[in-house]
Amino acid sequence: LQQAVAQLRTRLLVMCAAVHITLEEACGALASGNIGKASAVVDNDESINDLENEIDDMALALLVRGQPMAQDLRFVVAALRMVNDLERIGDEAATIAERTLIMRDTLPEPVMAAVRPLLDTACALYKDAVEAFRTADAEKALRIRQSEDDSSQMEVRALHAIMEHFYFSESKDKSGLSYMGMHGILICRSLNRVCRRASNLAEHTYFVARGINIKHTTPSSSQEES
Repeated sequence: LQQAVAQLRTRLLVMCAAVHITLEEACGALASGNIGKASAVVDNDESINDLENEIDDMALALLVRGQPMAQDLRFVVAALRMVNDLERIGDEAATIAERTLIMRDTLPEPVMAAVRPLLDTACALYKDAVEAFRTADAEKALRIRQSEDDSSQMEVRALHAIMEHFYFSESKDKSGLSYMGMHGILICRSLNRVCRRASNLAEHTYFVARGINIKHTTPSSSQEES
């Protein structure tokens, strides 16, 4: 049983690393307008889907054959939840890369300057969530979970900048501006969803470490100390 749990954890960390690379590459492609890098991100999405299926099969087989209990059971349940969030983060990274490919460039600098804090936050939150999981750091996971409102505020500021730049422009030809503005909005939505999924990963980590489900709630002081 312990060997099977260790193998599951290893494959889950492999998927975490693969998604991390995909997210970093997608955000880097957007920031620089690198079409080749964006195309590679889109092409790599299938490998992340394959990892999701593999880990799903491993976790289900472990539940049936190993019949884990206590923390091992919590870990397997969390793994089944985590792969869904990881796959979705990979999808959002692919979406960002696809937008870069469609635009054939990055966003205009005034807009990119407003989007960049959200982009940096999404990458940092994901990295921190994976590190919290790797080290079973419940306190760090809780801090990540409690910071999710910050990303929403960043998204609002970025969307405001996009509206000001594209839709309130004095240019007579609005068609091209609306096209770029639409992609800017969709990119912001993807980045905010990455932040939300990273928060979910932190919730799963807290569940494994403390045995407490903090989805849609905040643990009390007594629960945090237990």
